[in-house]
Amino acid sequence: MKNTNTGNGNNSGGNTAQKVDINNKIRDAVAHELNATLAHALDLAAAAKQAHWNVRAVSFQGLHELFDKIASSARDASDELAERARALDALPKGTIQDAAANTTFEPFPNDTTDWRELTTALRVRVLGCANRMRASLSVLSDEPITEDLYIGLIAELEKYGWMLGAHLEG
Repeated sequence: MKNTNTGNGNNSGGNTAQKVDINNKIRDAVAHELNATLAHALDLAAAAKQAHWNVRAVSFQGLHELFDKIASSARDASDELAERARALDALPKGTIQDAAANTTFEPFPNDTTDWRELTTALRVRVLGCANRMRASLSVLSDEPITEDLYIGLIAELEKYGWMLGAHLEG
């Protein structure tokens, strides 16, 4: 494969065909957004598992399964976000310590089994992730692959927000 350097500032003296052809300023901004979103997705996964383990309700089975689906989805999203960062030659910051230091969410309740409190707190996180990602779309407009990833994740989060809301309204 021949060198396809387009003069965008990414030439590090090596074969630039081995890197995604993206301007370094855009790469850095996208990597920052990916890591911020990764922290929130990891936070969401842990919160959903906390709710899954502790919920008590007449509708236990439905909530228990929904919370587990949300946790699994958030873990899968975390993997997609981290792998996208690596594809852009950025380092994902996905330790528990990174997530705790970089999430903007309030602590999730870990001292209750009340289904309404857990469902409400989880819905706040689910929609918080979706809204945060929506706000990031303007930063991602110059990087359509990551923007597309975010759009798909936002749709899934909003669906879960609706499902949690339906339990709360029922």
